[in-house]
Amino acid sequence: MRYKLLRNERGDLSFFTIFIILAVNMVLSFLLLFSSVTINCINIRNAAKMELNNISARIYADTYHSQREANLDSYMADLHISSAYQDALRASFINGMEERIRLTNEDYSVENINLQFYQHDDRIEYEATCDATFQIRMFGEILPPITQHIVLTGSHHTKY
Repeated sequence: MRYKLLRNERGDLSFFTIFIILAVNMVLSFLLLFSSVTINCINIRNAAKMELNNISARIYADTYHSQREANLDSYMADLHISSAYQDALRASFINGMEERIRLTNEDYSVENINLQFYQHDDRIEYEATCDATFQIRMFGEILPPITQHIVLTGSHHTKY
C-alpha cells in the first residue's frame, strides 16, 4: 500500500497538490498585476518626459530669440512674473500628454499635473509632477487604489 501512495496511481489529487496549484496561480496573478502597474507607470513617465523635451525646445527657442534681441531679462521676467506665459507652457504640456496617452481609463487616472519653473543663475530649471492613481482589481475584488507620485526635472542653460 505504501508503494501505491508514493506512485500516486489512484488518479485523484491530494489537498496539498491543489493548494500548491492555487498558490502558484495567485502568485502569478499578483506578479502580472504588479508588472501591469509598473508598465503603465513607465508609459506615463515617458509621455511626460517627451512633453518636457518639447517644453525645453520651446524655452530654448524663446531664450534664443530673446538673446538675439538683447532682451533676455525681459523674457526671464515673463517666465517668472507672467502667469499667462507659464499657463501657456502648462497647457501645452498637458495637451501634449493627452495626445500621447489617455490620462483617464479603467486602469488608472493621471491627476494633479503641474509644471513649475525655477531660475538658478544662468539656467532655467523646470519640474513636472503628477499623480497616477491605479485601480486594482484582483480575485474579483476591488482593492484600495495605489497612487504613484511622478516627478521629472529638466534644465536649460540661458548662457551661450
